[in-house]
Amino acid sequence: MDINNYVYSLLKKKDVILLNAYPGFGKSRIAVGLAKRWVDDGGRVLIMTRSKAEALQLCGFTKQFDIRDKTIILLGRESLCPFNASNAKQCLLYRLSGRCRVGKAAVPQPTLTCEPLELYNSGSCPYEVNEALAFQLPILISTHAYLSSPELYGRLMNIMGSWDKSLVIIDEFHNVIAGLETSIDIDIDELRQWVLNGNGLARKIFSRIRGYVPQGEIVVLRKFEIDDLLEGSESFNDKVIEILTHYGTDLCAFTYDGKLIRLRCLSFKPIRDLIVRAHKALLLTASISSRFSHIMRVLPRSSHYIAVDSLPREYQENFTVFSVMDVEFTFRNRLMKEYLDIAHRGIKAFIESAPPIGGLAVFFPSIEYMNTYVNNYSPPVWGIPTFILRDGSEAMGLVGPFKESARTTKSLVITYAQNPIGEGINFLEQELIGAMIIGFPLPQYSQWSFLKSRYYQKLGIGGFMVSFLFPAISTTTQILGRLLRDLDRHKKVAVLLDGRFYRYRKYMPKWLMSRMKPISISQFLNTSLW
Repeated sequence: MDINNYVYSLLKKKDVILLNAYPGFGKSRIAVGLAKRWVDDGGRVLIMTRSKAEALQLCGFTKQFDIRDKTIILLGRESLCPFNASNAKQCLLYRLSGRCRVGKAAVPQPTLTCEPLELYNSGSCPYEVNEALAFQLPILISTHAYLSSPELYGRLMNIMGSWDKSLVIIDEFHNVIAGLETSIDIDIDELRQWVLNGNGLARKIFSRIRGYVPQGEIVVLRKFEIDDLLEGSESFNDKVIEILTHYGTDLCAFTYDGKLIRLRCLSFKPIRDLIVRAHKALLLTASISSRFSHIMRVLPRSSHYIAVDSLPREYQENFTVFSVMDVEFTFRNRLMKEYLDIAHRGIKAFIESAPPIGGLAVFFPSIEYMNTYVNNYSPPVWGIPTFILRDGSEAMGLVGPFKESARTTKSLVITYAQNPIGEGINFLEQELIGAMIIGFPLPQYSQWSFLKSRYYQKLGIGGFMVSFLFPAISTTTQILGRLLRDLDRHKKVAVLLDGRFYRYRKYMPKWLMSRMKPISISQFLNTSLW
């Protein structure tokens, strides 16, 4: 049976479905295709994805299914405004100054909701058009940011309040399955003023940090009630109260890093509330293997798990994952010269073994680790075009030149694991033919991460597994997923330089685990990978 028909038939029987399929399988098109069928049957659909770029891509797919005129894209004013106006006042100032030339008050027909620039060029404000149609059109595309922001979430719930037969589709669900995290910074002067206003909670925090300079970020206070914040808090940042009201106090703590107090919160509440509100829910991912599907137990409704675990045969023949067994890059040793040298020799072997044309990517688990390596080894010695991505905000400006270079010659990008290149950007043909991860990408250990671990353990879903192992496996899956496009025409190679990748292989999706080939560091340095 066709996957679209299968999933749609299941939606009639099951309240919540989790579809896990390899990157490049076409989950986004499945989402839009199912949205069309749901609307044709008289329903309304909310599709949420990770980023603005992915939301616009989804919106673009609606044209292929002839539902573009039934779709709005809800991204917020700053994301849709050509001048990035962040609020109504700034928007007005741009218009009064003549910089923004919006003139039409009426919504154009047919609407071009998925094309913000075209809307603006036609004389309409992209943000205002989509806002005006939000209660009228049956398909709404948005981002995960609407789950995290109290203001945006409230707007979403207000729109959905008028829906009778609603389907919620959350793409890239691995980014939110372990709960939503947020934080807000509080400077010392603000905390001191809070103390002067008579708040006992602030006084307790202040007494614990006075004269203390921690080595890293430490937890200074947890287990408190929202009422504790309200005492004498008239001048306190309303954002704190807003965050706690939205997230609840399931897991919240005040931390201190020597400069700032930070309120951190983790909660499943917004996701739970959304799924309770929906008639049906379809959750899409490439990174929640069957070993992690038990995390779904935190949701308020039972779920049905579907896995597409096997790559097409022609893909399998052209995709190899070398997993180096006898070296580990841990938090304690990875910045030592001995291990930096191993990484350097590994990168050199990776580059020299690659074909003369094609893109190569090297990922480090953290920015600090990447910067230490780059500062010690000068990239030009490799003799190929080299791009270094230190800041995720620079990704879109770097990716284009890297792809262009990779189409004609061997090219290299060096970056860190949690950045847009590792998830959400597609590389076609020879734009990316090899990826290397140096070190198992576990989240950094901290007091806050251990608090999360204990919280997950109390929920019965596993502490270390959810707070540390799941993010590492998910990151690995997403990075290697960048290689899965056009595998029927090009041979592509991944190198996992850390013994823990192979040790935890049973937690990987089957399509990845089945392609892993264990080798020693000496074999890797002397093997023709392609």
